[in-house]
Amino acid sequence: MVHDYPSCSQCGEYRKVALRKPEIGLCHNCADKTHRKGLCKICRNDHLPLELHHLAGRKHAPNTIPICLNCHAMLSRRQYEWPDLWLKEPCALFLIWGILDFYVLTLNPAIPFEIFSEQCVEAMSEVSRKNAIGPFSLIQIMLFIVVLVWAIKAIPASAIKSIEEPQYAK
Repeated sequence: MVHDYPSCSQCGEYRKVALRKPEIGLCHNCADKTHRKGLCKICRNDHLPLELHHLAGRKHAPNTIPICLNCHAMLSRRQYEWPDLWLKEPCALFLIWGILDFYVLTLNPAIPFEIFSEQCVEAMSEVSRKNAIGPFSLIQIMLFIVVLVWAIKAIPASAIKSIEEPQYAK
């Protein structure tokens, strides 16, 4: 396939966002020598340098996923397009957007950034449209799940053990 911009000379990566050093023709994965290697959760290629991606951005949630540097560049670039309405404050909505972006890229890891960005916007619009009709919003459901997980983690192990093994009177 002929492109009007450079591609990686080692692996053939052609997405502009994934090219780290286009002047010498290397993508982020091929140019890196420092990260540990493993299986990327998006493109499913093994032996690639991995980095932890914050699904909602560092400020909004600690949820991370190990992905290769090229896919990380795509998702991080997409985060710059998110509305800056709540960028200064933690917001659960960014986790929803991050998860949608992750799944859109997982469905087609070779997608050019421009189309990827359009599909993410369409997915978010669809979720918002369907969500406005239902009795519970997606945000409320996500917040409920987060609080539930937090509550389960907050229960001390001794309390769980006493629930599992009831004390009988002698």
